[in-house]
Amino acid sequence: MSKVIIIADDLTGANATGVLLARQGFKSATFLNLSKYNKTESNDLNIISISTDSRAINKNDAYKKVKNIVDFFKNDEVSLFAKRIDSTLRGNIGSEISAVLDNMDEDTYAVVVPAFPSSGRVCIGGFLMVNQVPLEKTDVAKDPKTPVNTSNVVSLLEKQLDKKVGFVELDKVLKGSETIESTLLNEIKKGCKVIVVDATTEEDIANIAKAVKNSNLNIISVDPGPFTAAVAKEYLEVPAASPGQKVMLTVGSVSNLTRKQLDELRLKHSPLLVETNALSLIYENKKDQEVQRIVNKLINNMANYEVIGVITTKNEQEVLNLSDIAKNLNITEDEVSQRINNGLAEITTILLEKAKSTIGGLYTSGGDVTVAVCNALGCSSIEVKDEVLPLAVYGRLRKGKYNNMPIITKGGLVGDEKALIKCVEYLLTKLSNEYHTLK
Repeated sequence: MSKVIIIADDLTGANATGVLLARQGFKSATFLNLSKYNKTESNDLNIISISTDSRAINKNDAYKKVKNIVDFFKNDEVSLFAKRIDSTLRGNIGSEISAVLDNMDEDTYAVVVPAFPSSGRVCIGGFLMVNQVPLEKTDVAKDPKTPVNTSNVVSLLEKQLDKKVGFVELDKVLKGSETIESTLLNEIKKGCKVIVVDATTEEDIANIAKAVKNSNLNIISVDPGPFTAAVAKEYLEVPAASPGQKVMLTVGSVSNLTRKQLDELRLKHSPLLVETNALSLIYENKKDQEVQRIVNKLINNMANYEVIGVITTKNEQEVLNLSDIAKNLNITEDEVSQRINNGLAEITTILLEKAKSTIGGLYTSGGDVTVAVCNALGCSSIEVKDEVLPLAVYGRLRKGKYNNMPIITKGGLVGDEKALIKCVEYLLTKLSNEYHTLK
């Protein structure tokens, strides 16, 4: 079985990268050190992360530890060696990159993508910014063991390496994978063995990975995790979808805060969100067709997404006047609202059935929507497990066909603009290495 070998300078870093790949369906394990690894017992693993515990040690000792891992695995069937680096550039980055390159074939290059967008790390003009603050202006400059006093990634690597360092700037990255590929090849023609690449979004990182794959270059990935996950997706066959792999959102809230939370989620995770025509869910002669439209759109396009969902509005102008509709239909406003909630619940139920257990967790926004979804799924209650943030609760469905399925419920006016991101990432972490028995 072809594998990805992740060499990290600490255990938490090894775990952080491994879980990004586990979320894609790869089987991943982290080993405390090389001596803990047993090849026979690990044949079923796609991803092997090993900690060298070398961030704060002498650079020569760090080199030796990384070299030992490369030598151990380089004759195996390995699709990618990844050098996991700290997201704030601490440690013996230069010597550890050298330890990999020096012990690989001569035509191997290091592609360094220091960005981690979902953690607020972006690289612009070769400078690493942490939540919009230059790295040297953050607390990392005061780190007692491994302080970093520059946010210039290229400059930092040039000081730590005896190899020529190239650079692909953001304006090239934004033009897409073909431009990135040609720029990478041009940097190599200049004699660069290590190439830093700007990135600000997950889409940027995916395009860099695609460019690397299309270039047919032999590379090692050097990053805090997202680039390695993107390259692995290009190099390895992604396993068939497994229970727990995807999160589904059913969002009935139409508050401005909810829309802002959805906008933030789009920036961080690029989810597949399909907007329903809420008016069609209200009228019986239109409901079935609308439900089928949403389900088909999600089913036909969900394969490459880990977060999917159905929403009711994208902007304030789309909010329905329930009072007028109620008068027209001679029913109460509550009955109008309930028809929408029931339609959303029906979409959720049919999608879960058609997805054949590839959806492992639910997020519901709005108390009435949550009740409708739970009733439609036949569950008796939600076993409360944890508080993700105030008024946002994590639990498991009890009884019904989807017994034990994880769910997070939150009101439409709860949390700040990042609240939905926190909820989704909480669920993804819960699901990343689990298979849930759906009884």
